[in-house]
Amino acid sequence: MNVRARQDWTAVFRTATVFGVVGVIWLIFSQLTPFFLTQPNLYNIGIQSSNVAIIAAGLTIVLIAAEIDLSIGAIQALAGSVAAVVIIREEQPVWLGIGLALAVGVLVGIANGLITWKLRIPSFIATLAMLGIAVGSALLITENAPINGYPESYLDLWTGRTYWDFPVVIIIAVAVLFVVHTVLNRTRIGRHIYAVGGNAEAAELSGIKAGRVRLIALTISGLTAAIGGAILSARLDAGSAEFGTEDLLPAVAAVVIGGTSLFGGRGSIWGTAAGVLLLTSIANGLILLDVDDAWRQIIIGLMIVLAMLLDQILKSERSLGLSHIPGLRSLLRRAAATNDR
Repeated sequence: MNVRARQDWTAVFRTATVFGVVGVIWLIFSQLTPFFLTQPNLYNIGIQSSNVAIIAAGLTIVLIAAEIDLSIGAIQALAGSVAAVVIIREEQPVWLGIGLALAVGVLVGIANGLITWKLRIPSFIATLAMLGIAVGSALLITENAPINGYPESYLDLWTGRTYWDFPVVIIIAVAVLFVVHTVLNRTRIGRHIYAVGGNAEAAELSGIKAGRVRLIALTISGLTAAIGGAILSARLDAGSAEFGTEDLLPAVAAVVIGGTSLFGGRGSIWGTAAGVLLLTSIANGLILLDVDDAWRQIIIGLMIVLAMLLDQILKSERSLGLSHIPGLRSLLRRAAATNDR
């Protein structure tokens, strides 16, 4: 149980570090431009973070299970396209369009899981293939052209404001993050996801169906990607095969920066949220400073490399050296005792 406490402490340390870096970034940009720390811009950062945070939450689950989902951006595009076709072109009720968009995400996630589980095709290959299938399907149903003109009821659902002018989409994103966090940390399937990602063979020997766990993880990822797609389509007031596909890299970067291991068994939803906020803040600040978008892509790539280096440093207790900090061992023992109760 001390091992578990140590892992929990490492996740908290990593998440706090990323949030600390966010604070430093905000301080720097506030000195470079007077517009950064204004309420409208902070709301913009939250809105811009929302759909990426939601799809990154699903990706976090998949990576903890030691798998990968490269189709999340394409699922976003497909879900938004389905919603547009049903609601705008076919003039069907908003609830039907949303339901079908989310159902498509779930079905794609199930397909990814079954291909990985039953056909024993690595998720990297399965989801890469599904990326192409999803984008191609979106192109077909939209006839290779954006479909715009959502009714106000659809736009208000995803992009409206509360009575105190707070963006609804931020509330939705926080709610999704909280639900996914609860699933990972308060349910049996969450424990199984960590177990399979940490050591699939040991998990199988203990009676856990690793293939079924991976199926559930990829299905959840498909659902969260579809929610992100619906939000993005409302923000852009259109459905298109191109809307959302570029969010794969920021989502992966945010999850890795937030401390989720690419090798499975370790990760935190709130660490992912911190990673999303960090990347979005940097992108927003660079836009305010009129910096070329190419630099944002370069920075994201460099941050992934730095995050992987930090992950290697934190990988073992000896590298981190936390167990030698005075008072930390007793802290871990108390945390372990609390978990036991």
